[in-house]
Amino acid sequence: MPHDYEDLEQVVYPLARIGQAMRGAQNKVIDPTRQAILQQAAVKQRVRPSELAAELDLYPSSITRQTRSLEDDGLIAVEADPADRRSCLISLTETGWDEVRRLTRLGLDRFDGFLADWDAEDVRTLGRLLTRLETSVGEAKRRAQRPGGRPWQQRAGGE
Repeated sequence: MPHDYEDLEQVVYPLARIGQAMRGAQNKVIDPTRQAILQQAAVKQRVRPSELAAELDLYPSSITRQTRSLEDDGLIAVEADPADRRSCLISLTETGWDEVRRLTRLGLDRFDGFLADWDAEDVRTLGRLLTRLETSVGEAKRRAQRPGGRPWQQRAGGE
């Protein structure tokens, strides 16, 4: 059953403003794409560039540029993919893990300041609801995904 637009606005607008504020704060610390690649490499341990592009909704060329830079900085290791010679696998180096931990601490400290006057139960409730929303968004994206991935890769007429 569709939700009332006024109710949806009470969710969408604050989320958009929060997202914008967080991106603004994040940009002062590290490039968002760079941080997202590091986070995905931390979560997945070994990840293909094509998986990063799909997960982060970025063009492969953006992933290639950033992974080269991250490799040059010693934050990731790139090795041949034994299952697919055309691809590679990206993993964090020890320095990369240190950087992910540092960035995580910075982000959590900043967010702790945002929620300083919230009680612990409200923080846990928000966490549960945001996790539920994240799951719903992921499921909706999967349902909407067409073969070929990106819109420019899809055939005309939705075939």
